[in-house]
Amino acid sequence: MTWKSIATFVGIGAFIGFIIAVLSYAPLENDLFAYGIYAGALIGVFMGLKWKIDFRSAPAAFLLGLGVTFAVGLAWGVWGINVRFAQFLLALVMVAMVVIKPLNFTDVLLSPATYLGGFAIALLTLKFYSPLQGSEHGVTAVIIMTGSAITFVFFGSLARWGFEKFRKLAEKNI
Repeated sequence: MTWKSIATFVGIGAFIGFIIAVLSYAPLENDLFAYGIYAGALIGVFMGLKWKIDFRSAPAAFLLGLGVTFAVGLAWGVWGINVRFAQFLLALVMVAMVVIKPLNFTDVLLSPATYLGGFAIALLTLKFYSPLQGSEHGVTAVIIMTGSAITFVFFGSLARWGFEKFRKLAEKNI
């Protein structure tokens, strides 16, 4: 058991719960489907305890998704929407994903999903946080920022993986 496998599986479980909640929400109009995110995360905890996965980017992306969404939600609920703060956090996400070396291409592909899983858990936790709900377009701005962050997570992780592959190829040919 490692924290990396638990974080990866929790992120994937929350992501699957998020997808089910989104697909089930509109036709049935039942808010309880959103709590499937927590159920997916809990299943992910058990899977992470059972199976060991040693990814690097995917667990980091989950923690970034959780942390950045909480930071943005709490800060914007208190101080209002601040674009510079959002840009700072997006830059932090991009730098982190370029610095962290993915284990393989599967690690790169799972990173956006685990980031979205962390985002879903954080946003569901902030569901009844009234300052954020009272901020005009606060939740919408958090969602839009997350779209940018997911893009940065994928391309930052992909860039690092590609750089490592090309570096090894160059060393091999010299």
